[in-house]
Amino acid sequence: MKKHRLLIVEDDFDIAKMLQIYFNSLGYEIFLAPRGSEALGKTRQNMPHLIILDIMLPDIDGYEVCRCLRTQPRTSRIPIIFLTHKDERSDKIQGLELGADDYVTKPFDIEELRLRVKNAIARSERENLTEPCTNLPTGRLIEDQLRQNYSQRKLGFDGHPPKPF
Repeated sequence: MKKHRLLIVEDDFDIAKMLQIYFNSLGYEIFLAPRGSEALGKTRQNMPHLIILDIMLPDIDGYEVCRCLRTQPRTSRIPIIFLTHKDERSDKIQGLELGADDYVTKPFDIEELRLRVKNAIARSERENLTEPCTNLPTGRLIEDQLRQNYSQRKLGFDGHPPKPF
């Protein structure tokens, strides 16, 4: 299995450490950043597959971090999940309007967050397997689908369903 990189941007040490231990145990490679400016630097260095981002940070807030990431071509497609105490409707709308992929409020269910992370990464990988102009599948996506169909015996070697015996 490919080891996905997560950047956790959280200034609360206990929450950051708990997330690090949990996602590390699931096979993710984890980078921590307690400040927004540090998050921007680590994103440039390590290009995470997903960012879990708090909004209330000591230097620049998570909204600004998200805005900066979305305006750079290299980082604009990294999935971002806000994880924050800010639970007002207007806060959620602001985060999603900035381009966040998801918004989770604290306290949170770790299993729900795990699934949101997993799904966001899978969605991002699928999107990266299509041509941006046509939205048609690339060769690799077609190969993956054929491999899956063959392994499930939906298609025979000739590309048609296998004949019953």
